[in-house]
Amino acid sequence: MKFKLPASLLLIGLLSGLLIGCTSTSQSEAETNDATHHDESANTVAVKMEMYWVAPERVACQGIAPMQCLVVNKVVDGKTSEWQFFYNHIAGFEYVPGSFYKLSVETAEVKNPAADGSSISYKLVDEIDKAPRHYLDNTMLTESRKWNLKQLANLKGINPQALPQPANITIAGGGFSGFAGCNNMFGQIQYLFEATDLNNSLLKLGPIGSTLMACADPKANAVEQKLHQTLGMVNALQVEWPFLNMYQNDELLIQFVAEDWD
Repeated sequence: MKFKLPASLLLIGLLSGLLIGCTSTSQSEAETNDATHHDESANTVAVKMEMYWVAPERVACQGIAPMQCLVVNKVVDGKTSEWQFFYNHIAGFEYVPGSFYKLSVETAEVKNPAADGSSISYKLVDEIDKAPRHYLDNTMLTESRKWNLKQLANLKGINPQALPQPANITIAGGGFSGFAGCNNMFGQIQYLFEATDLNNSLLKLGPIGSTLMACADPKANAVEQKLHQTLGMVNALQVEWPFLNMYQNDELLIQFVAEDWD
C-alpha cells in the first residue's frame, strides 16, 4: 500500500531525551521532581493545542536514518489538511496499526533542542477517536446505494455500460459487495478515510471473494478480471455526485455512477 503524499513533507526530526542530573545525592525525591519540572518548563515555550488524524499504517521514510514514519493529517479550522510523514514522537501515544486515530495533542517549541533533535515537542492530551473506517457525516456510501460501473482504466474496446447486466459495487460500513460482470463479489474494507478533498482520502480494500459461475460472455469476463485487478490497486476514493471515483494516487482508475441518481 502506498500513501498519496504531497511533495513537501512534514520533516521535524526526532525528539532527543532531556537529561537531568542530580546535584546532590542527599536531595529528596520531591526536590528532584521539582527541579525536573522546572528544567523542562524552562526549555519549552509557546505551548498550544493541535488536532491530528493518524493513518493506520506506518510508511518507510528517510530521516537522519531510514525509519518508519507515522502518516498524519492536521485538522485546521475544523477541516483536514493533507497527509504528511511525521518524523517525531508523541509522548503518551501508544500506536497500534490498523486504525485511524484522532488525537488532541499539546505542542511546544523547544528552546535548545539537541543537534539531531526536534524544535517542537508533542504530548498526547486525548485520544478522541479510533476506528479502521471514517465516513463523512453526510456520506453517500450506504448499504442501500448501488453504484454501476461506468469507466474502467485500460479496458480497451469494451463499454462496461453495454453489458447485459452492468457491474456494480456497494460500499458501506466495514465491507463491499457487488457484481463484477459474471459473478457476485464481496470483501472487507481494511481501512477507509472518506473526505471531500481527494488529497485527504485513503482506501485499502481486502482480498476479493467471488462466486464461481462460468462466464460465457468474453466481454463480461474481461470486465470482471480487470475490475478485480483494479480494485486491488486503488488507494483513494471520492464521491462527486452522482459519481463514485476510485484512484491510485491522483490517477482515476474506476468510475461508478449511482443507480438512483436520476
